[in-house]
Amino acid sequence: GLSLSALCSPGFEFGKASFDQLGAVFMMQHLYDLNQNALQPLWELIVEQCPFTRHWLFPGWLTLASFIIFCLYFTWKDVFRHTSKLDTAFWPTTEDMLRAAVPQLAVYFGLNGLFTYLYPELGSLPERAPTLLRFLFEVTASFVAGDFFIYWEHRIMHLVPYLRTKIHSVHHDYHSCFSWAGGWVHPAEDTLVILCQVSVPLVCGFHPLSLWCFTFWWVAFLVEEHSGHDVWWGPHNWLPFSMGGGATPHLPHHMYPAKNFGFVLLVWDHLFGTFAQHPTPIVKPKHYRQWWEYSRQTDDEENQSPASQQLKKTM
Repeated sequence: GLSLSALCSPGFEFGKASFDQLGAVFMMQHLYDLNQNALQPLWELIVEQCPFTRHWLFPGWLTLASFIIFCLYFTWKDVFRHTSKLDTAFWPTTEDMLRAAVPQLAVYFGLNGLFTYLYPELGSLPERAPTLLRFLFEVTASFVAGDFFIYWEHRIMHLVPYLRTKIHSVHHDYHSCFSWAGGWVHPAEDTLVILCQVSVPLVCGFHPLSLWCFTFWWVAFLVEEHSGHDVWWGPHNWLPFSMGGGATPHLPHHMYPAKNFGFVLLVWDHLFGTFAQHPTPIVKPKHYRQWWEYSRQTDDEENQSPASQQLKKTM
């Protein structure tokens, strides 16, 4: 085969190479350069202009920014009664949003601020950006692996009675979803969910740019999943074969908790038999008000409730 080094060698005779071969060589070189250097200008800009990115807690502040941005986006949709709303029988009130938003923001700002103050030292970052292929692989792998862990974390939270009634029930306090309710979880589960998401990127040593991009969009999809709005960028609208998660397939989970445990992906629900096609329109269960998520019944009361019996039959 013809290579760029062969073209530059002193003994090469130009007439022996066809224009097709030359075109192929330069195309391959262009693709190689693109893969190697496409993200380098962005990376140099970030490193030079944003020194705080070298702080170990920068991903925490980045995800907090993502959470606020996308919650405000969906708050705007709720306030102005946007047509993308799935459950039009429920619109969060100002009180609902403030009750969910204020405690979360106080905790997230408080903890991030405290640890940033106590540990202000800046670390180091790689000089080179990841190659384009490495970046795409690492972000994709983070979503696939993280979603696998989240699927089983979520499913186990529903299967184990103590975890279901004492910890995961906090997340199911809200009958219908809205953006600020997405992060309303028990502190223990919040910690576990974060570990599920970042363990693979950290253990495998993924590039910081890959980690930052993944965590930013992971939080964005978390908010979208619980927003109660069907938006064009929700994963279920662009991933084929009903493999994408998001608000539309997740909203029924808050009414039929034995189905659709997946987060960004529903691949694991398909593989492990917990996938349910979302009904259109959304139909609430007959015993909706008796589900353990909302009534916070004792274990004995829960075991006797019609909803609990129905749930056991579907497991």
